[in-house]
Amino acid sequence: MHAFGATTSRISWPVLLCILTASACATKHESLSPAKENAAMTVEASTATNQPVHTAQDISKRVLALIEGIRDIHDISPAKIENITGLKIEVNPENSNDYGTSGKLTDTWYYGLRAMSPDASDKPNRVLFQLNDQTHADADMGPVCMPIEDYSEALTAAGFASRKMRNRLNTQDYWEFTRGGVGATVYLRGKSDSKDTQTCVSMVVIETYI
Repeated sequence: MHAFGATTSRISWPVLLCILTASACATKHESLSPAKENAAMTVEASTATNQPVHTAQDISKRVLALIEGIRDIHDISPAKIENITGLKIEVNPENSNDYGTSGKLTDTWYYGLRAMSPDASDKPNRVLFQLNDQTHADADMGPVCMPIEDYSEALTAAGFASRKMRNRLNTQDYWEFTRGGVGATVYLRGKSDSKDTQTCVSMVVIETYI
């Protein structure tokens, strides 16, 4: 049984390809480059037209449940992710290690969720969640802002240790949450402008080391 109401609308694999071709080359100790991920993960407006429309709050709860539900690499599988989140996971018919989903939040904002592997032939050990701005012009995140406080409170209560970090270019805040062999890196952005105080979650990388 799904932890959330299952969304069963199906979309073809080619439609998801723009999400599922994001680079998975970052190593365990590297911070992902948001600019590179943004370019690779952009979802065109037609991508998720057959998917149910969710609110940002609903998607946020599903992502938090996924972070809390992953205990080891065996949990990063299409069936497990689908069971925890209630989202229909599409698997590349030509590569069983390539899977994910996408959907619409507003006319401007879409979300993407996909598994990532250290190498194309390896079993995925990460899940990447990202909000995608269809205007490509730092659109207002107000309608889809998922406050970092929600993540911090929920994950701390679930036993995760946390620390606030700043990227090497001193341009973006992010938080690291760890529990056992599982970590979640949560990247932030300003609500109305990317240069505003960074309080809105824009990207999450969930990783298991076991």
